[in-house]
Amino acid sequence: MPHDTVASAPAGPEPRLRPRPRTTALRPGYSRFVNLAKRIFPAIALVLLLLVAVWPRLQDAIERVHFAPPQLDLREAQDVRMVEARYSGIDRQQRPFVITANVARQNPSANDIVALEQPKGDITTASGNAIQITARTGIYQPQTQLLDLFGDVRLLQDKGNEFRTGSAHINMADGTADGHEPIEGEGPFGHASGQGFRMLDRGDVIIFTGQSHIELVPHEKKAAR
Repeated sequence: MPHDTVASAPAGPEPRLRPRPRTTALRPGYSRFVNLAKRIFPAIALVLLLLVAVWPRLQDAIERVHFAPPQLDLREAQDVRMVEARYSGIDRQQRPFVITANVARQNPSANDIVALEQPKGDITTASGNAIQITARTGIYQPQTQLLDLFGDVRLLQDKGNEFRTGSAHINMADGTADGHEPIEGEGPFGHASGQGFRMLDRGDVIIFTGQSHIELVPHEKKAAR
């Protein structure tokens, strides 16, 4: 029997589907981040390289530095410090006196000893005159009313006399004082010097001890009538 013949188109290559081009729209924020990163990352890398290069020197410098904690003097912590200190009292004859100082330090374990900076003592003499004694430093014993002065001791009388010496021991209760270092002074009477001194009657009388010298100023003669 005859067979039917079916004609077919010649076989050829199958057509390929081309993919659509993919487009990505970058957001403005992301673009700015990329641009900023391009600038920052190289700078960070440069800093790290420099740090690696100088780190051995920095480590040596750090090891040489010693941080010493502040030392606290326990003696100072135990002292009582008073600014513009003032001590007042009455002598055996019921006359008042005052002792002041820029700074006074008192140790609780020694209540009867007060260290003074820039001390000053004000006394009223037996005749009612005023006398003032100053120094750089001093020690005052409130219970016994004893005052020791050191360094540039000056004794000033309201009569205009001034005496200077290196140290003085003053008994505020008796109104007496003495010193064993060279002393000199001047005033309306003239000039005087000695190897030491004694003060009596709360300053009305001052005696120069040891080898002494005095130059008196003569009084002016009254005009003849």
